[in-house]
Amino acid sequence: MSKFILFLFLISTSTMAFASKDKPIVILTTFSESSISQIINNFQKINPNINVNIIFRRNRSALQLLERGTPSKVDIIISSSSVLFHELEEKDKLQLIDNENKTPDWLKPHILEMSGKVTAFAYSGFGIMYNQEYLKSYSLPIPKTWHDLSDAKYFSHITMSTPTRSGTTSLMVENILQNYGWDKGWQILMKIGGNIAFISSRSFGVSEAISQGLIGVGPVIDNYAINSKRSFNYVDFNYMPNSILMPTYIAITKDSDTKQESQKIIDFLLSEQGQKSLETTSITKFSLAQPELAKKTNVVLNKALVYDRDGLISLLFDQAITEQLHQLNITWQSIYQLEEKELSDGNKHKLDLIKHLATAVPVSSRQAQSKDYLSMFSRVGTARGLNPAVAEEVRRWQQTLSDNLVRANQLINEINQE
Repeated sequence: MSKFILFLFLISTSTMAFASKDKPIVILTTFSESSISQIINNFQKINPNINVNIIFRRNRSALQLLERGTPSKVDIIISSSSVLFHELEEKDKLQLIDNENKTPDWLKPHILEMSGKVTAFAYSGFGIMYNQEYLKSYSLPIPKTWHDLSDAKYFSHITMSTPTRSGTTSLMVENILQNYGWDKGWQILMKIGGNIAFISSRSFGVSEAISQGLIGVGPVIDNYAINSKRSFNYVDFNYMPNSILMPTYIAITKDSDTKQESQKIIDFLLSEQGQKSLETTSITKFSLAQPELAKKTNVVLNKALVYDRDGLISLLFDQAITEQLHQLNITWQSIYQLEEKELSDGNKHKLDLIKHLATAVPVSSRQAQSKDYLSMFSRVGTARGLNPAVAEEVRRWQQTLSDNLVRANQLINEINQE
C-alpha cells in the first residue's frame, strides 16, 4: 500500500512539474494587445518553448485585477503608466528583477524612481494626431497645441480618452496642469471639453476613430499615431511643445511562479535585438539608444504630485467633463455664437462671466496640493465604491458644476433676449 501511495505521489509531482513548465507567461498590459504582440512573437521565435498570453486592461481595471487575483496569475506588467507601477510597488505586488538598471542618463529624469523591481526599456512622446482629409473637408488648420484644441473652430471635431480610462491620458492632463498651473490648466481643459464630440473608452480608440474618419483630431501617445500612419497616408501627427516623455516600464509580479521565463522577456527587450525590434514592430517605441526626442524637451513632472492627486484628477475630470459633456457642448456652442455678435459693454462683461462659469472647477489650487485633501482620494483607483467622505465631496462638485452651467445658460438667454 505504501509503495502505491509513493507511486501516486511521484506521478502527481511529475504532473505538477510538467504543468508548471507548460504554464504560459501571462502579460498584463495597458497597451492594445496588437501593439505588443509582434515584439513578443519575436521573443518566442528564439524561445519557442515559452508560451505567452497577453491581457489588455485599462489602468484602473489592471489594478483591480491584480488586487483580487485570478486563477491564471499575471506574471509580467507592461505599461507607460508610472502611477500604475507606483501603486503596485506600494502594495508590495512586484518582485526584484535581475537586470542592472540600464536606463541612460538622459532618460533618468523622466522615469519612475528605480527600486530594483521596475525598469524602463523604451519611451514615447505624445501630441496631436489628425486626419488630413477630415480637416480639409471642414477647412480646418492643423492643430499643434492644447490652446489650438480649445479654439472655437474645433467644436465637435475632437475626441480624447480620460484619466480614469487611460494612464497616458492622466499624464497628459497632469502635463497641462503642471505646465499652466491648476486654474489656467483647467480653463484650457474645460474649453477642450466643450469641443469634444465623444469620449473614447480606450486610449488607442482615439487613433482608431481618427483613422476611420469618425473625428478629426485628438491627443495620443505617439506609437498609436505612428502605427496608423503606416496604414493610412492621410493620417499625421505633431508632437506638442513643452510635453513630457513617457517611458515604457516592465515588471514581474510578486505572485508569479514563472520568474525565470519572465526574466527572459525582460532580458530580450533590453538586448540589442529587442531594442532594434522596438521601431520595426507594432509597439513602435523609441529605444534606449535613441535620445533624439528626449533632447527636444526638458519638461519633467513633479512625480510626487502626480501620485498624490491621481485619484482626485480622475474623479474631477469625469465629473467636470465626461459626465456633463452634452451640457458642456451646448453651453460652448452658445458661447461661440455670442462671440460672433456685436455685444454691448454690459453684455461683454456678462460673456466674460459666462466663460468663467463654464471653465471653473470646484477644487482650488490650494486643495490640489494639500496632502490632507488629496489623501481622501488615494484609494479611488481600485475601490468598488466611494467612501462616504469622498462621495459627499463628489456630490458637492456635481452640484457646483451643474449650478455653474445653469447660471451660464441663464446669462446666455438674457443676452439673446435683448
